[in-house]
Amino acid sequence: MKLFKLPMILCTIVLVFIVSACGADNRLHGKSDNWDVSLQRSTGIYTITYIGDEKRIKEFVFDLTGNNIDQQGKALEEQGVPFSMSGTVTETEKMKDPITFKMSWNNQSETVTFE
Repeated sequence: MKLFKLPMILCTIVLVFIVSACGADNRLHGKSDNWDVSLQRSTGIYTITYIGDEKRIKEFVFDLTGNNIDQQGKALEEQGVPFSMSGTVTETEKMKDPITFKMSWNNQSETVTFE
């Protein structure tokens, strides 16, 4: 199962980069100490990638908030590293600055805000 997850994650990342290249001026990118977050404003596609030093990600949840957005997500089980999660903002037409991603994992939390 682990061998299947890595190619799937890599394909998702490559797909996000291809889609991002079509509208690079709409692409937002930010980092915290442990997370790299990108958001394609025109499509609402986001990618959250762990860039920290821990070997396992437990109880990962994130909150995506903005002026008219309130969306949550989580990993259903403990994840190994490398870890990345992609998805789509449910209501892109309502997306207005600031947009904040708050990631919580292993009894820690960090935020990335796009102004």
